[in-house]
Amino acid sequence: MSSQAGAADARIEVGYDAAVYERLREGDANPDAVLRVVCGGREVACGRDGLHWHCTQLVRALEPLLEGEPATVEFYEDDKRYHLLPDGDAVRFRYGQKDGSDDEFAVDIAIDRTTFVTELLRTVETFCDVVVGANPELADEVAEIREQAGNARVVAAGFDEWGLPVRLLDTVPETAHDGTVYTQTVVLATGNARFGAFDGDTLTEDGSRDALAAARVWLSGPEVVARGESVGFHVDPNPDALVWYDHTFSGEVIDIVDLPSSVRTPSDCNPDQYALLHLGVGTVAFDPAEVGDVVERDDNGGDVENDTDSDSREGSNESGVAVGDKLRLRATRVHLSDVVVTDAPSMADRSESHLKDALSDPSLRAAAATELARRDADGATETITDCLRTDPPVSDRRALVHALDVLADDVAVPALVERLDDTNPDVRRAAAVALATVGDPDSLDPLLSAVRTEPDAATRRAIARAARDIDPTSALDHFASLVRTDTEPEVRESVVRVLSGTGGVHAEGLVVEAVDDPNPDVACEAISAVRWFTDERPVGGLLRRLTDDDPGVRVAAADAFIELGARAAHYHDGDELSAETRTRVVRALLDRLDDENVPVRETAMEALGSQAHPESVMPLCAAYDEDEACRSSAIDALGRIDDPRAIPTVVAALDDTEASVRRRACRACARLGTSAGVRRLCHLAENDPQLAVRVEAVDALGHVGDGRETVFDTLETALDADDADLRWEAVTALGRLDHPRARFLLRRAAEDDPDESVRDRARSRLE
Repeated sequence: MSSQAGAADARIEVGYDAAVYERLREGDANPDAVLRVVCGGREVACGRDGLHWHCTQLVRALEPLLEGEPATVEFYEDDKRYHLLPDGDAVRFRYGQKDGSDDEFAVDIAIDRTTFVTELLRTVETFCDVVVGANPELADEVAEIREQAGNARVVAAGFDEWGLPVRLLDTVPETAHDGTVYTQTVVLATGNARFGAFDGDTLTEDGSRDALAAARVWLSGPEVVARGESVGFHVDPNPDALVWYDHTFSGEVIDIVDLPSSVRTPSDCNPDQYALLHLGVGTVAFDPAEVGDVVERDDNGGDVENDTDSDSREGSNESGVAVGDKLRLRATRVHLSDVVVTDAPSMADRSESHLKDALSDPSLRAAAATELARRDADGATETITDCLRTDPPVSDRRALVHALDVLADDVAVPALVERLDDTNPDVRRAAAVALATVGDPDSLDPLLSAVRTEPDAATRRAIARAARDIDPTSALDHFASLVRTDTEPEVRESVVRVLSGTGGVHAEGLVVEAVDDPNPDVACEAISAVRWFTDERPVGGLLRRLTDDDPGVRVAAADAFIELGARAAHYHDGDELSAETRTRVVRALLDRLDDENVPVRETAMEALGSQAHPESVMPLCAAYDEDEACRSSAIDALGRIDDPRAIPTVVAALDDTEASVRRRACRACARLGTSAGVRRLCHLAENDPQLAVRVEAVDALGHVGDGRETVFDTLETALDADDADLRWEAVTALGRLDHPRARFLLRRAAEDDPDESVRDRARSRLE
């Protein structure tokens, strides 16, 4: 187990490469990317995931973390997760649960809770910036998680309900003496609105410019411009954002409470209570006692009294303001009561020169490179490649290579080629992907050489794909040589994997050749590809491999015939094999029914079912009687062959001692369309101890049940079962039976079933 005594800082890395930006530009707000958690320069978690989905996970983890409760973050695409357990000022970070253990993890370290919360917020907000920057039309797609992150920023600042997530844009001195600023105007941004606030205590420092923060904003002298359901949630600033008066705030009053003595208010204001106006993202405060009737202004700026009678409003207090009111308030003055900077200035707001300078700062390097690439800044490629050649830490090298991938500039080719020899396989893999994006022919030879020398299998495949994408003809000629002559099975296996996804006669021919490779792993890689072919080219090699000494190869070869040339329903829809070839295949598979290896026999039976040849029926019936370990596979195969000779064996299997066999026998009866087993199916549907068998029996009755009363009695009994799945299946079965009693039972289920999904299903069956 990995452990760490002190709480360390952790960083989340997101692989913003060219593929991510391409999908964003195409309108996909959830592109896949690799995400890593790095602690102390060491990768402690890694997974691939859709970025929108993953950032939603991060936002959801913030609330429990801030409340001292555990949270879990998943990598949906890779079926991985890490656990966060608050422990004082730290968080226990746990990842890589060991097999068979509920409380042992490959990684179990303490990380600083405050900095990790900041990192979660930064990751989410950076993603939102990247999405909108790449495709402004996707702004609505990230609006919700941006709002949630802003709310979490307020909570992280310790502001509870009163707080507004902002960006500190600028400070303008109001009063100063001998270089000391005593009061100032702070320009804040929230959403798309910018407004000034009077900072009478110089709470913000000039160095905080462009930083993300949570602010407590107080509205002095508020005038009600509008009231009612038509009021939205937004800020309408004074056209002069540098001033701190006449800004308008619209939202809903969510609370009116006594004012604690610890809360800072303007010096000329001493209210007993304050009201919170929710703006959609965050809240601002005002004195409810200062609020009067609705005031409108004429074209000359004069006040026009509205005839709204505040005394007639139910639930209002003495001030005329009540929780739930929707108000548009014009503030005579806007004051900054408190502010907490929650993160460093965003890279999105920095100048290009600042971004290039930030490449020398280890804490900012990765984010700066990402932003330079997003902007396609002048000279960015040269600056980033120079930084890459200083050999920064591995996490930064990955980020720099991803940035070069986005920039797609052939100036970066030499630096990227150098990274094919990087000590880290992820960097080498990213360099190969970037070289493919650039597409410079000069990188082909280094890539082809790297295919032969690369020790990591996943990286080797990425390098081979990059070479193929740059020059398919030259790459395929080189791959042919590797498949036929290379002495390393790992190299041949990787090349076959790449060829299987390439397409074309040349590539497919090389994969067919590899079916006869002497190495089992290479052969199985080729076999897994040729099962999807739509012609007979692979048949000869597969028949040879059916008798291979390696049982894994025999299983793979039999498994290929489940799809290749299949005739039964629910399988691959390619061309059928010729009659002569299919007979050869079936006879070879029948020979495998005596194989010493159980998985080989089971797979051969499934393949015989998919090939649906009449010669298979009687041997499969015999296999059910004689092969104790494979009875279930034999019945399933018989159900796929439309041959009445299988019916006696299938019906007899309804009484098998194994639940899995009975379940498959029910399904086989349905596929064969035989009513010979109706009586036994009714018995199973009502009495079998296994729910899965009862469900299959009910389904089969919907296919083979006739008008006899016993069938409807059984289905009516199923409609009264406690299990909703069984009732749903009974409704489906009744929908297949064209009979007055079936329609009567469906109408009853549509009205009376306690489960909405079952009622909906019944209504749909009646239509």
